[in-house]
Formats: sequence, structure tokens, C-alpha cells
Amino acid sequence: MPRIVTVSLAASSLPHSALCIGSLAENLAGDGPIHLLTDTPRDEEQLRRAFADQPRIKVFHSDPLWEDPRNPMRDHAGLNKLREGHPCWRKLTDPMLLAADGDEVVVIDPDVYFPRPFDFEEVPDGTLRLMWQKPNCLLPHSVVQRAFDLGVDMADHVDIGVAQYRSPLDLDWLDWLAKSLGDLPWIMHVEPIFWAALAMRMGGGYLNPERWYCWANTQWKRVQKKVGTSPLRMLQGEDFRTCLAFHAGGEAKKWLADPDAEALLKQLAAAPGGKPLPEATILPFVRFTPQRFRWLQRRTKLLRSAGYYRLIRG
Repeated sequence: MPRIVTVSLAASSLPHSALCIGSLAENLAGDGPIHLLTDTPRDEEQLRRAFADQPRIKVFHSDPLWEDPRNPMRDHAGLNKLREGHPCWRKLTDPMLLAADGDEVVVIDPDVYFPRPFDFEEVPDGTLRLMWQKPNCLLPHSVVQRAFDLGVDMADHVDIGVAQYRSPLDLDWLDWLAKSLGDLPWIMHVEPIFWAALAMRMGGGYLNPERWYCWANTQWKRVQKKVGTSPLRMLQGEDFRTCLAFHAGGEAKKWLADPDAEALLKQLAAAPGGKPLPEATILPFVRFTPQRFRWLQRRTKLLRSAGYYRLIRG
């Protein structure tokens, strides 16, 4: 089956994304192309120059692809509006511009590092695979509540470092959701709400988090940053011995821009030991319930009133 591997990014992310995309080109099985989608001709040119010595990497300015009369998404007002929002939201639409019906699409964030040779498993028709993360990043709460009011089920623990499906997504339903949620705040976190809703509608599951690892900003890590632990020292605290992918979300992506990060990551990946990987590669999606949503809101209010965020975040 044809597989369309895509990364949506701006040239401004190159300080960290160059390392991540380079690791993808080096370690992904086969010699198939890796498609970079960007928003402006200037970014297109900068990305072409940055990856000129990597023949697997193909760069596209996505706007001309979107304006092609053969693009069926142009006829959906909600999808047009979604695409005109935060640049991260284009990961829901633009990868399909390169795919024919039935093609497998892999959407990868530009801050996902691949430490060793790997390949993606084939996705059955009609299902979705996403990464798993420990915290819940479905924000803002007002949009999550709107989705609940619409009767939309969402998956919990959704991380969109990698999304994998067969094209196309259900365009009519995605268009309905974009229109029904109304005016959306211009923030990146709205994107996972759509993926979480697609997960429960399409079925599928999480890529095993012990193989496909998402960095989590845990309480201990917050304390480490507060006392001034260096970025490279923070990276040394992660286990790269058996994982296939490391999503350096949040602040962690900045650490990959350190000139010594690549050598350190290769050293950590080659370290001996590491627990055996479980046989299960896909874990079922877990529904995000209104009860858990209300509990998380109460917890946030309690922590804020207790001064926790002022203490930890400075």
C-alpha cells in the first residue's frame, strides 16, 4: 500500500526540527520520500536549502496544493476555516493533499526524534493510530466543554507526535465538527481535540508508549527545571535504550537545538540494558469522560489557589 509520510513545519523550527527530520530520514526503513509541508514560499526555499543533501526529503508549499480544483476539501467551509486558524491545525487537512484515496498517511510532528532503525506498521482500513501521553492536553476547557455539549466522544491521553490513518478522513464529519465548535481560539492545543474526537469515531488505538515515547512535563521535571538543571542533563534522564520515537513536546524541543544534543542522543540510544518491550504494539483508545474532565478542572483550581503554579513556574 502507498504510504505518504508528512511533516508540517515552518522554517523557524529548524534549530530542533533539522535533527528530528534528519533522524527520520536516516532511520525509517526503505527509501521512500518524506514530504515536508510548509506555509509560505520563503519557508519552502529555506527548507529546501536546509535539506538539500538529503534526497529522501521533498518540500512543498501547501497553499497551491489546497487551491487545486481537484482538492475536495476546498468545498467544505468548516475545513477552510480550520485551515485558516493556527498553523498546527493544518496537520488535520494538508497531509491529505498529497494522498490518493486509500493511501496510508503518516503525520509526524517536527519535534519527534527517531533514535534507531524502524518502520511503521500497516494500519487497517478505517482506523486511526496516535501516540499516548501521560497528561491530558485537551485545551482550552471551553472548547472541550463545547464538544461534550455536542455529544462528541473524545479519547484521553492523546499525543499527536504521530498520527497514522488511511486517506481520506471523514471530510463531511470533520467539516461538521469544525463548524459546530464555532469560533476557536488561535492556540495550538485545539488540534488534539479534533484528533481525540477522530480517535473515538474511527477506532484504532495508541502506539505502544514504551516504543513510541512522549516526553511528559511531570512534577519532578518541573522541580528539576526550577533548580536550574541543564537541558542536556534533563535529556540524560530519559530512557532511549529501546524506544523507536521520542516526542520532545513542550520545552523539551528546545533542548534538541543544543549543539551537543545529537551526540548525546546517539550515546543514550546505544547504552546497554533496557527492559524488554511488550508484545502488544497497539493499545485501545481510552474515552475521556465528562466526569474526568470535571475532576481535572477541580484539581487545576485547587493547585492554582494553593499557589502551586506560582511556585513551580516562577
